[in-house]
Amino acid sequence: MARILVERGSVKKLATLFEVSEQTVRNALRYITEGETPERIREKALSSGGIKTKRKFQI
Repeated sequence: MARILVERGSVKKLATLFEVSEQTVRNALRYITEGETPERIREKALSSGGIKTKRKFQI
């Protein structure tokens, strides 16, 4: 399962930038959702220093 890791506070900034909820950003970064907006969110997160990983994480 792929995931994009971002710095603390980045989810809120991305949500404000794209005018979506923080949950929408989290779903996009976890590749749960598909479409134009989630793809744009992922591209911005990666260009802003996010790291794409395929490692599985336990919370």
